[in-house]
Amino acid sequence: MGGMLADRVAVVTGAGRGIGRGVALALAASGAKVVVNDYGVALDGSAPSAGPAFDVAKEIIAAGGEAVANAESVSEWDGARRIVDTAIERFGRIDVLVTCAGIVRDRMIFNMSEAEWDAVLAVHLKGTFNCVRHACTHMREQRYGRIVTFSSGAALFGNPGQANYGSAKGGISGLTKVAARDLGGTA
Repeated sequence: MGGMLADRVAVVTGAGRGIGRGVALALAASGAKVVVNDYGVALDGSAPSAGPAFDVAKEIIAAGGEAVANAESVSEWDGARRIVDTAIERFGRIDVLVTCAGIVRDRMIFNMSEAEWDAVLAVHLKGTFNCVRHACTHMREQRYGRIVTFSSGAALFGNPGQANYGSAKGGISGLTKVAARDLGGTA
């Protein structure tokens, strides 16, 4: 596969399904070598499986691209480090980070448990921070890198039953603005 991203290395979290899968496939079609990260959980964060990450990596390879699967959890500091390390160890660098990983635990705020709140913020907000933090040090050393994060209309307008999700996505928006200022002239 050739294209405008030839010789670039991308990490995509949540790449086993949905938007993340589409991003990983598009990056590969444009020539990027892709680390396909997905913890492989159900929409609510239960039942982890490495299957989705490996399936998408196989799909990229079958189409003539280069990819490696990674099933670490973005919500864990060391897991996020290992995601980024996969790119460095396998492909020698990281040029692009796209953070699509996410779960939902919808519940009206008056019924939401602390665990439902914590789980969603851990994957969306902490997971985005963890991955950005580990990737940006390499990008600064290279003096090159691109980071793409995902927010949601739920952060701007609110959705019933999504206090956790909307808050996490709003936090990602703020994190992204600060990261852009912190890294703007260095990566």
